[in-house]
Amino acid sequence: MSLTFVTAQFAVSADIDANLAAIERLMRQAWSAAADVVHFPEAALSGYAGVDFQSFDGFDWARLEAATRRVMASAGELELWTILGSAHRLSDGRKPHNCAYVIDASGALVDRYDKRFCAGDAEGKMGDLAHYTPGDHFAVFDIAGVRCGVLICHDYRYPELYRAYHRLGVRMMFHGFHAGGLAAERFAAMEAHVGRHVLTGGTTLPGITMPAGMIAAASNNNMWISCANSCAPRSCWPSFKVRPDGVIPWACQPEVEEWTVQVVDPEADIYDSTVAWRDRAIDGVLHSGELVEDPRSRDRGSL
Repeated sequence: MSLTFVTAQFAVSADIDANLAAIERLMRQAWSAAADVVHFPEAALSGYAGVDFQSFDGFDWARLEAATRRVMASAGELELWTILGSAHRLSDGRKPHNCAYVIDASGALVDRYDKRFCAGDAEGKMGDLAHYTPGDHFAVFDIAGVRCGVLICHDYRYPELYRAYHRLGVRMMFHGFHAGGLAAERFAAMEAHVGRHVLTGGTTLPGITMPAGMIAAASNNNMWISCANSCAPRSCWPSFKVRPDGVIPWACQPEVEEWTVQVVDPEADIYDSTVAWRDRAIDGVLHSGELVEDPRSRDRGSL
């Protein structure tokens, strides 16, 4: 039992047709690599509101639906599972979901994950919440016998989501991002705020914290993680993948259209330092081994 997955990056934009062309091009390349599934960044097909375009006012939903059906048809033709970042329209007057469509190898839409933690202020006037409605569910599905899940961007700041997915048996996480295509002025301000991180070389907070968060999530939850990011200019980091031991075996080149392929073997002998106690910790037993009743243990005010 193994799963071959491709993590793909391209310069996501407001142009749905250009996004579609890149997605179909990369799908064919993933097929040529004998992949079971290809993973695209956050908002890969729709573009990202507030960055790639100002707002959803006047958005061409009919064009997006037609493009989505094209991707579904291509997935069926190639017999290729596809994790597709996009936007999902709600009823009139409601903000859409920032979503990832889960399309199976027959081209059928089998699930949709909606970003649960959209970044922004409590009033919903800034960041994601100015444009999107948060979701309320997990997406769990099996590909080639491997249990998979989906998260999107800012969700990485909430380890509770990874813990919940672990409890659902997920071993392969598709975590899409859109940390690229930033305006030059904004990117410069982000770099000025941080300076260069001496350990990682990151120059922005996303460039420092996102890879670190993915390493921690993988190694703390015994998961493979595919981290697909837009490679539009002024991207905070290139797409990469993480093994369950926290090792990053491969990353794309920065700011170029590219993909990487990896095989997941759930039975591989990969180091897991928390295997003996993780499930107990999740259940609220916050220590390893067995406790003892000893007065010298209870007395913390003496030597």
